[in-house]
Amino acid sequence: SQETESAAAAPSSSSDLLIMPVSGEILNPYSGGELVKSKTLGEWRTHDGIDIKAEEGAPVKSMGDGKVLDIREDDQWGVVVEMEYPGGITALYCGLNDDIKVKKGQEVALGDVIGSVGNSSLIEAAEEMHLHVGMKQDGEWIDPQSVIASVE
Repeated sequence: SQETESAAAAPSSSSDLLIMPVSGEILNPYSGGELVKSKTLGEWRTHDGIDIKAEEGAPVKSMGDGKVLDIREDDQWGVVVEMEYPGGITALYCGLNDDIKVKKGQEVALGDVIGSVGNSSLIEAAEEMHLHVGMKQDGEWIDPQSVIASVE
């Protein structure tokens, strides 16, 4: 029946919906496997996340209640915080400043500040200042906007 389908598609509770980590417009949406031209690299590649316009130093908040899986310095993406959220979701916050406010293994609550927007992402250096957020569900890239609550 249609009732069962719509109930399954809806999050089990509002706490399953994630919030935007910074407030700003989406500069570059998730490409869903389509190739888009990288301004920085001048080549065609997939954009496996979203770029949210933000000022350098703007606080980056945890999109939900979760746990810090990893904090690393990536050659291309700069300072990256990897978070685990309910529903098999992992989020990668890329291009952060090195003033990270969390530690690996730490439990964080929705809205906790995990760091700030930086300019450490070399792979997107030609873009306007932004936070790149990549998201996987059960190991597959998904559109972060599909699980972020729209706040109108």
